[in-house]
Amino acid sequence: MIIRKQIRIQRTPLDIPIGLFLVSEVISTILSLDPHVSLWGYYSRFNGGLLSIFAYVFLYYAFVSNLRDENTVNGNGAKFELKKIYLFAAGIIVFTIGALISSQIKNPVPAGIPYQGISTLVTVLATFGLLMLAAPMGIIKKSLYAILSSGFLVILWGLPSHFGYDPTCLLFRGTLDVSCWTTDFQPKVRIFSTLGQPDWLAAYLAVLIPLTIGLLLNLVREGKIVLDKRLSFVKNHNFWLGILLSTFFVMSYLALLYTQSRSAILAVWLIIPLFLFAYGWFYIKPKLTKKNLTLDFKVTVVIFLLLGLIPFFAGQPFAQLNNFTLSGIAQRFAKPAATDKTVKPTPTPVPSPVSSGELGGTDSGKIRLLVWRGAINVWLNNPIFGSGLETYAFAYYQYRPADHNLTSEWRYLYNKAHNEYLNYLATTGTVGTIAYLFMIGSFIFVSVKPLYKKRRKLSAADFLAFSLIAGYGTILITNFFGFSVVMINIFFYLFPAFVFLLLGKINYEKAYSLSLTKSENYELNKSQKVLITISLLFFLYLIYTLISYWNADRNYYYGMNFDRSTAYDKAYPFLKQAVSLRPSEPTFVDESAYNNAVLGAAVLAQQAEQTDQKNQQQSQELARQLIDAAVSQTDQVTTEHPNNIVFWKTKVRVFYTLAQIDPSYLPQALEAIKKSAELAPTDADVYYNLGILYGQNGDSQNAVKTLENTIKLKPDYSQAYYALAIFYHQLAIDKDGKIINETYNQKAINELKLMIKLFGPNQQASDAIKTWGGE
Repeated sequence: MIIRKQIRIQRTPLDIPIGLFLVSEVISTILSLDPHVSLWGYYSRFNGGLLSIFAYVFLYYAFVSNLRDENTVNGNGAKFELKKIYLFAAGIIVFTIGALISSQIKNPVPAGIPYQGISTLVTVLATFGLLMLAAPMGIIKKSLYAILSSGFLVILWGLPSHFGYDPTCLLFRGTLDVSCWTTDFQPKVRIFSTLGQPDWLAAYLAVLIPLTIGLLLNLVREGKIVLDKRLSFVKNHNFWLGILLSTFFVMSYLALLYTQSRSAILAVWLIIPLFLFAYGWFYIKPKLTKKNLTLDFKVTVVIFLLLGLIPFFAGQPFAQLNNFTLSGIAQRFAKPAATDKTVKPTPTPVPSPVSSGELGGTDSGKIRLLVWRGAINVWLNNPIFGSGLETYAFAYYQYRPADHNLTSEWRYLYNKAHNEYLNYLATTGTVGTIAYLFMIGSFIFVSVKPLYKKRRKLSAADFLAFSLIAGYGTILITNFFGFSVVMINIFFYLFPAFVFLLLGKINYEKAYSLSLTKSENYELNKSQKVLITISLLFFLYLIYTLISYWNADRNYYYGMNFDRSTAYDKAYPFLKQAVSLRPSEPTFVDESAYNNAVLGAAVLAQQAEQTDQKNQQQSQELARQLIDAAVSQTDQVTTEHPNNIVFWKTKVRVFYTLAQIDPSYLPQALEAIKKSAELAPTDADVYYNLGILYGQNGDSQNAVKTLENTIKLKPDYSQAYYALAIFYHQLAIDKDGKIINETYNQKAINELKLMIKLFGPNQQASDAIKTWGGE
């Protein structure tokens, strides 16, 4: 840009849809419940904020404006050749050895120099460098090769975990097993590789499978592989490329099945048959004869068979289809195990209001429907521009269905609607959703129309574009049951760019440009050199800022984890450093506030036990500094982010912690929990704590009303029954403990009896019944 003295943005068929979409997102951010979150994205998942959307659009235009594919434009097709297979193999070897070396390197100081991380980064860069040396020519071919090579590494990392050998545990613990994962993560049940969650890995693999099939069929349909009895084809590098692509297809499909992700598997089962049927109908059928079964026809049939055979042996997540798998058939015809005919009495279990899922707890489908209902409720109350980008976590609490309290995930924070379209509807409203769907529809229309016109004469580039559209289709399906992560969004924005280049839809004569000179002389003058220097310095500053943010994030997570393990003194320096490095991040300030409150209360409690007056004064001064910091920080984040329910809950914890050593903080804790109840009117946990704090502030009447409402919200909340009985009893007695209201006393006893009936024996409840005069 500086060298050419020209600002040039390539025009594309999606300019108007993308422009409308960006305008809607900007307006939604301005009107957001929390503009900071809408701008940056929800903390720990910055994907989805306004800045990330601009970044994806920037990548789209940077690609089409600067990376012109001469091979495609000149009509040479999208040939995908791999001549240097040995470099590919060398890359895999380097990746394996580097992972083993990194597993032996430990970081001696938490949040210090990340030696292991540096070693891993060097391994990845070296691997990727070797793999790219084997890449074919042409920007499209290089890009697709990079995508599949990266996918191959992801699959290699994830597949062994299904069999109990997870490289992640080797890296962080030095043991090649799955012992490093908690019960919430069970890779032997559902693998997730490097993407962190099974559904995210599955969506990623679902995108790659149509692309792999398209490349494979392109090889065989062009006659690049000719099978003969003399086996001369084994000397053809295209044959080995076909073997690699076939292997990749089998491995990626197997890994997909091991994720047990119903949405992604359903997407593949819908898209791939349609993709192959369209190919067979429009391309194979016209040239097919009984005497001449072409190689691409045979490969297509084999792919169809593998779609059914691999799940038959490996299993699949749909219980209704288990009878059609090997394990299901074996179980069906297995002899029943011998049982003891002696009848033994067993206690009748308390009926559960929730249905069980595959890993225990409520079925994910039922929870998803509740979350979708909540998303629709958010939209109905914010119909035009929504609640604001990435604010679903706060908006959902305001309109969450009360039935969510009856699920096993009733305390989980849902920061996504688990449906990309409903998520856009809730957070960007009708305007943002229409703009989003218009962008998708425009791409499909512009790309499918020319393919349909020449459906019987598809070139290699056309067919590759068709496979990319199929991969894009899997994104649209998986997004219906989940949401996009970074890699999926990169595909979402770059696949249209690939398709437009392959189909020749980019007219390089048309661009939005601003030329500062008409001369073709590209020699640098002084002003250009200064601009280049300034640009380099600016980019170095951005890199420094990024490293600083990353370091702040590391310190925050060390501090947060120490807080969770009640090592508050160890957490303090890390949280202080995190806030120092990035004081504008409210999540850091929020966690630091609670840490300061706990430490301040602990120091003040210890001060009362000290005998030395000087030490007492020092402890009192230190405690006062910590407490003042805690109050100041929690007031700051709730003032700046008044609709963030998470920060208000922390404020309750801060003042409740301080109230343990100074009861004068109880009214402030009560006011904070009242605000929390306004922001989460159907959250049983919030109402339970509101009832407790009403009681601790001496208002037993409101405590009783609130706890009665809590039980209506969540009838299986045992602690609420006990707390309600306690406050019934408090209303029944005077200050001397004598019963002055027998009605309330009987209510208290009845509540405890009901609690025992619903939830089983409870010694504390039984003792209270006897003490209060019950049977």
